Amino acid sequence: MSRTMIAGAIASTVFLSACTTTPDAAVAQATAAYNKSLAEVDASAAAATGDKAPVIRQYQQLATDNPTRGEPWSRIAQIYFNEGRYSLAISAAEESLRRDPSSRQAKSITAVGGLRLAARSIEDLGKDSSLSGDANADAYRLAALLRETLGLSVLVPAGPEARPAPTRRAAASNPAPAPSTSSAAPTPVAAARPAPVAAPRPAPAAPAPRAGGGNPFDALK
Repeated sequence: MSRTMIAGAIASTVFLSACTTTPDAAVAQATAAYNKSLAEVDASAAAATGDKAPVIRQYQQLATDNPTRGEPWSRIAQIYFNEGRYSLAISAAEESLRRDPSSRQAKSITAVGGLRLAARSIEDLGKDSSLSGDANADAYRLAALLRETLGLSVLVPAGPEARPAPTRRAAASNPAPAPSTSSAAPTPVAAARPAPVAAPRPAPAAPAPRAGGGNPFDALK
């Protein structure tokens, strides 16, 4: 058999092998290769000390090679967050969420990073010399600055009016009876009144003595 025939047989075998590879198998091979690459970069990140820029570049290259994967962006966001670079951390976390909206790590970095940025901004505002002085005036200046920044005329919309809680009345010892449904008017219950106290009677005036110097005890007869 000539060499040409042998080479042709080998080529045909390779071609048939390629044709027998299913799409699922190709996806599995790509996933295995991606997981291996991700594990290698994770190991490099764990061993790296000091500057993490080389590791970030490795994750970025892995994200470029696998544009539908969100894990590399989550790893980048975590590195930026640990370094206190919250703006870059939020940007990387948003890239991860575009590819994997269910990533809890990316959501956490976005939320906590945003809060820390807000806290830092408020701290910087507190150091502003133009805000020193009366607390009430500072509050108005800060509110005006926030309205201007957010483009809102009202920062906190007014909610429903709060209703006062109903006050409980003490239960009466003798509650009034329920009104009758009959046409006759109900007999009013007389309210108990305290017994009147008899006023002391004035002492009778002593009789005037009779003329002639009579017996003064004659009035008692």
